[in-house]
Amino acid sequence: MRAFARVWLALGIGLALGCAGPFPEPRAQSFLGAGPAERLTVPPTGDALRVSPPPPSRPEPGPPPRPDPGAEAARRLSVQATIAAARRFPAGTRGYRLAGEEDALQFPVFLTEAQARGPAARLRVSYLSAISVAPESSELTALVNGTKVGWTRIQAPGAVKVVEFALPEGLLKGGYNAVRFTASQRHRVDCSPEATYELWTQIDSSRSGLVVAPASDLDLKSLAALEPDESGALPVGVVLTEKPSLERLERMIGAVQAVALVGRLARPAVTFGPPIAGRTGVNLLVGTPAEIRGIEGVEEIGPVTGPKLALLAPRGNRAPVLVVTGTSDAEIRGAIATLAATGDAAGTPAGTRTASLTRGFSVSGGESLTLDRLGVATREFNGRLLRVGFEIRFPADFVPADYGKVMLHLAGGYAAGLDPSAQIVVDVNGRNAASVPLPYTRGEVFEDNAIPLPLSLWRPGLNRVEISAHLPMAADRACDMLAPSARQARFLFLDRTRLDIPALARATRSPDLAAIKAGAVPFVAEGVRPRLVLPTPDRDSADAAAMLAARLAIAAKRVIDFEVTSDERAPDGAVSLVVAPARALNPLTIEAVGLDPEQIRRIWEGRAETVATPGPFGTEGVLTLDRLRRNLPMRCALPPATMPLRVAAAAPVAPAPAPAPAPQAPRADADPDPLARWGENLRGTGSIPAVLGTAWGDLTRRAGQAREAVQGLLRWPVVTETVTVHPRASLIVAEGSGEKLGGRTVVVTAPNASMLKASVSCLVDPVVWTRLVGRAAFLDASDGSLSIVEPDRVELVETQPWALANFRLVSAAWLSLNPAFYVGMTLLMALCLGLATTSLVRQLGRKNR
Repeated sequence: MRAFARVWLALGIGLALGCAGPFPEPRAQSFLGAGPAERLTVPPTGDALRVSPPPPSRPEPGPPPRPDPGAEAARRLSVQATIAAARRFPAGTRGYRLAGEEDALQFPVFLTEAQARGPAARLRVSYLSAISVAPESSELTALVNGTKVGWTRIQAPGAVKVVEFALPEGLLKGGYNAVRFTASQRHRVDCSPEATYELWTQIDSSRSGLVVAPASDLDLKSLAALEPDESGALPVGVVLTEKPSLERLERMIGAVQAVALVGRLARPAVTFGPPIAGRTGVNLLVGTPAEIRGIEGVEEIGPVTGPKLALLAPRGNRAPVLVVTGTSDAEIRGAIATLAATGDAAGTPAGTRTASLTRGFSVSGGESLTLDRLGVATREFNGRLLRVGFEIRFPADFVPADYGKVMLHLAGGYAAGLDPSAQIVVDVNGRNAASVPLPYTRGEVFEDNAIPLPLSLWRPGLNRVEISAHLPMAADRACDMLAPSARQARFLFLDRTRLDIPALARATRSPDLAAIKAGAVPFVAEGVRPRLVLPTPDRDSADAAAMLAARLAIAAKRVIDFEVTSDERAPDGAVSLVVAPARALNPLTIEAVGLDPEQIRRIWEGRAETVATPGPFGTEGVLTLDRLRRNLPMRCALPPATMPLRVAAAAPVAPAPAPAPAPQAPRADADPDPLARWGENLRGTGSIPAVLGTAWGDLTRRAGQAREAVQGLLRWPVVTETVTVHPRASLIVAEGSGEKLGGRTVVVTAPNASMLKASVSCLVDPVVWTRLVGRAAFLDASDGSLSIVEPDRVELVETQPWALANFRLVSAAWLSLNPAFYVGMTLLMALCLGLATTSLVRQLGRKNR
């Protein structure tokens, strides 16, 4: 009977398996490298919320036919081939992440007239979201030039989702257009303010953009329409058929800077070599007619009789070619200057405003700005944590110190019933600047809530300010998303909130990389021609140097006239940017910026032979879901072999000679009366000799600090400690100090030439570049993290014509940076006042006899 039951059980299992069909094959990974196959949702009409098609009719009973792998692969290729390429968004300082309960990203996109008038334009967004985002109450909205073009539920926690929105005819215009994404996100299960930090939606820049036709009418005035690559960078291929001389390389780097200025917002990714192919980027051909002879299509530009610019249309798969030529070196330099001055800033009002705000609103001191001028709109918010951010660009020679405050005058209100812990927090460059409680349980409306923000938290160049309103309520503990109170507004933020900026001290700190990344100080100083030093002018080092020069030109807003040389020995007063692998540098050059050559050699010894070549998706060649979740810049990626294999040990120290045997002290456990010993120690602490000894030690320490401050004022030599190199660094950027704008040296180095190029490609990303400050910075190009070394002593170098008002501000800044000297001056003035008062009082009154 048991055997009969076993037979029937086996037959039942077999029939069940047969009805279910063959075992399913494992789902293939997407080309993103991790997770299940990608869900591609591209509606043919552009409606992201189209009704799902009816389910297919039920097939006849029986095992389904096994799919043909070849036919399935062909079908996928045919589907992907029908998806038109998109004009991608340029890289910006905010990256591509929408974080928190409400956030927004905006991109300026330049189009030619033919692209704007093209038929059936669409907006494509590819995104990945956190698993904690609740799709039923979270949505992503797209706007173009201020017009809402569509929205979709945020639901892509496991794979990248692609959605397209149709654009109304006539919405796009020639010139700059504003593309804006706003995200409203709510947590699945947690309603605390802390849980809002788990909410994010990451836009995949490689497959997002405006679906328009290629620019068939591209000309010299519309070079800003050149399309960026998957990382948001503009590929610039400098065409070479032979190794150039340093003089020709100098002209090429100048032309690369001009292209970067014309592109305005796209950061360049430069390669020297054969022409680049594809739809993105531009090829750059620089030289006299004899130097550029033999390049395909160059005969189309006609005879060259003076400075000349020409744009050759794409041929086959080759990107367009920009020709910069002339009969002599001077004429080529004139053509470069003409190229830098070309370009068209036209577009829609929203587009041109977005293009200007993307680089930050520029101020020089003494302004009063309402936040609507900075792109902030009035908002009513019903969530737990409201974050409002904007960016301001301070002058490159601004001195950050505690000699003044930026006043933020808040206008808005908050609802009744907030928790006593509710508050407003203001952060400047990621550091807490102020916090204001929201104390009234009945709510409040305020027109001018003044919040001071110290100037010491601001930096030269771009500064990001975030105003966060923490708005918890007792009802959040229940976390009922359907309750009526969940939709009631908790906070009102008005765009007439005002920012008052005081007069700013204008001088540059030395050393400080912030002035370099903000305005290319000191490479633009008058009367000093900067030197770009390439000790080993190989192709990778030249690529890195050209990208750095272009990034500095964008910061300076002009072409920097670099003298390209291979000689590290600089004449007196020269400013040098040295770009080379570490083993090609003179040890004296490394020591001039406060680094230890021997320490660098030990740390990078294991990576000196590693090859790292940045590609369109970074050096790894793929964009993984893990990298999207971690919000890493696409070009910040290194092969696993480039990770530190070991941390360099300290230098061996010779063993010290054994000391002579000393009399053995009694052990603590052999103390006959430990209580008495403790009593003696405690009594000794409060004794008069002990108090006098402590006071003398404090006086000696303060005197030493005052002496060092006086030495700094008089510019006496002060011993500077050598910077300790971070063991994970793949790139080092360091600046030497100087008493004038001239005579400074900036060193950019890596273990080898290929890693130098890969790391510089990561460094010039706007997200990474804006964090460059301090005396030295160590970049880990595998994830874009920067380790900063602040200077132990800074000098203020004059950059403006002498004026009493600026001298007063710079003096106040110097005193705030040197508090010991300020205290010494105060005591000295008090002593002088006392002596003067004594001498005057002594002559008054009647003496007692």
